[in-house]
Amino acid sequence: MIRLLGAELRHGWTTWIGLVAVAAMAALSFSAAVAMLEAGLAESGEILEASVSFLSMLLLLNIPAGAIVVAAVARLAVDLHRGAYARWQLSGVSPAQTSAVVLAQLACAGALAGAVGFALAVPVVPAFLHAVFEEDDSWWASATISPGALTAAVVIPLTVVVVVVGGVRAARSAGRTPPLSALREPDAEAKRMRWWRWLLLVIVILAAGVGGILGPFRAEERSTAVSQFPLLPAYLTVIVATAAPVLSPLLLRAWTALLPARLSSSWHLARHQARYHLGRSTASVTPLFVGTALLGGLMTMSATTGSAMSAAGLPGNFGLGIMQVMLLIGGPVLLGAAGAAVVLFMSNRTQSAEQALLRASGATAPTVVATALWQAVIHAVTAALLAAVVIGATALICAAALDRFIPAAPVLDLRAAAVLVAAGLVLTASATVLPSLARLREPLAARLGAD
Repeated sequence: MIRLLGAELRHGWTTWIGLVAVAAMAALSFSAAVAMLEAGLAESGEILEASVSFLSMLLLLNIPAGAIVVAAVARLAVDLHRGAYARWQLSGVSPAQTSAVVLAQLACAGALAGAVGFALAVPVVPAFLHAVFEEDDSWWASATISPGALTAAVVIPLTVVVVVVGGVRAARSAGRTPPLSALREPDAEAKRMRWWRWLLLVIVILAAGVGGILGPFRAEERSTAVSQFPLLPAYLTVIVATAAPVLSPLLLRAWTALLPARLSSSWHLARHQARYHLGRSTASVTPLFVGTALLGGLMTMSATTGSAMSAAGLPGNFGLGIMQVMLLIGGPVLLGAAGAAVVLFMSNRTQSAEQALLRASGATAPTVVATALWQAVIHAVTAALLAAVVIGATALICAAALDRFIPAAPVLDLRAAAVLVAAGLVLTASATVLPSLARLREPLAARLGAD
């Protein structure tokens, strides 16, 4: 079984390296939070109290977001190998052994990602935290905060857990799916909202709503309410992500239906592929959605609060600087910018076969390339529309909660979110168009015969 595990990791390295890259970004963001706690433990007293407060805020903003993205990519990594797992079972490997090997693959990917993320954090985190607190006059501005043994001991196992838990359902499905069915239909069936997921959605809504979103409305002082605003985008993002199996396909079908298929043959093909490969589309949309929702939500929260405070003539600076925002949600923003491109890179082998079939059926080279570009646009626009739900809700909730103390109105700040969506679109388009251009030089017969 160990030889089988190693052979499959080598054969599907493009898929697994994509999962490692995404999980390593998440581990890097976890490391910054834990490193601050580690520094606080060494100092104790008020520094420790401040570090625990930082840790709570950072983990609430980063762990759910990172877990959502990593889980989506982990499921895709397993689903892309359905055909290989089916051939294992036809060769005599039992379903239980298949699931066990898949879980071991996920654990190996998680451990490697955790180690890579921690290794990157050693030089990155001290410089990053110094830039964040550069203009501050507290202890944090003069301290050198470096990830140490405690950070490694927490971050690496945490990354393994996030990857394995995210892919456990797909691993079980890999062992349970009949081999002939998996070979006949290589793509996994789109994930549906089963009864347990509806129950989970209700629990998430109650926990995030009662425990978080309604918190500012229960506050008796303005400062208490405002202090709870930064977590609102995170609560809303988790709710929308939990409902993603219903919301994402509906939204994708709805807005793409606004542009008729006769617009161009490449648009027709791209729209059909995005709708058919819903698992791949969801995995590509999720990172950009999470990063854009959190970034746009925080900037909108800051704009709404600052506008109301300034109009009321209250002194002080209520805006968030870009380095403060990156401290809070740097990990999700990084995942949002690069995650969608990584997902499409993971799907490179499947896309190659599809594009070869298009060429064989008579599609021209420009049509194939344009189809790849349209797919990137579809994923980016869908992510932006989902994020708009979170950003708009954040503005309304902040204004309503603040209006209890001073006059307030929703103010949208979409500039940073638009930049992130644009960056995600450029990277995603590069991950689809550049390989498509490279494949045009390959012999069509060889591509059609490739596994």
